[in-house]
Amino acid sequence: MSSFAMQRRWGPMPRPNKIMDYKPKDDSFIIISGPCSFESEKQINEIAKYVADSGATHLRSGIFRAGTWPPAKFGYIEKKAIESYANAALKNNLKNIIEVLNYEDWSFDFISDHCSAYQVGCRAMQHYQLLHKLGTKGKSVFLKRHPGTDIDEFLGAAEHLLVAGVKELFLIERGSVTHSKHVRWDLSLSMIGAVQAITKIPILADPSHGSGRRDLVPSLALAAVAAGANGVLIETHYDPDNSLSDHEQALGKNEYIELMAKMDRVRIALK
Repeated sequence: MSSFAMQRRWGPMPRPNKIMDYKPKDDSFIIISGPCSFESEKQINEIAKYVADSGATHLRSGIFRAGTWPPAKFGYIEKKAIESYANAALKNNLKNIIEVLNYEDWSFDFISDHCSAYQVGCRAMQHYQLLHKLGTKGKSVFLKRHPGTDIDEFLGAAEHLLVAGVKELFLIERGSVTHSKHVRWDLSLSMIGAVQAITKIPILADPSHGSGRRDLVPSLALAAVAAGANGVLIETHYDPDNSLSDHEQALGKNEYIELMAKMDRVRIALK
């Protein structure tokens, strides 16, 4: 019996059959990279090329996403932007992920037609109707942990996705809300091993959102690899200081390329 189920002292006993039985397709190391926000076709093509050349497997970019504050053009859908983003990934032999916020209007099917995988952002982690809808589409899903939830809630959301029919699932640890003031969120490296003690669902680390600080991203990424993470999500931009959003956590091109090389060396050393 898993430690996670034995910790329960109230309410119904969870039956995490799907997460306990999950078997990944392979042991590939996943690297998701790209800017926080889509800015132009030129921008996304330039970034897609250098992340692909450095070993990324998936392209990411905020083109339909939730934001903590509601400035203009966040949480919107723009067909041309999504098409340009999908084409940039395709041209560089990358898969792509797109965050999905709802399933009730035309945008859901349009996003589904242009993504390799869905990203369930931290705010939607427990949007169970959405999770069950994703199980009908036959695509991979990357599930981000909400910074205020624990391991039971995280894996419970994963169970919902698997029960709904998702065949390929990845988890992303992206930090917790804590009393700490030196970071935006506090990346929980212990979550990697704790999840792996319960399930074989691959778990990635997101040191970009898990710190909010460009200077901490490399060390946290390397620590996550050493801790056994099955992949990483790294935000990058060729001109991060002038990027549309979250410039504080995006690595510049040269910093990104250097980090990819260091991660390769850590992974080789661990084999």
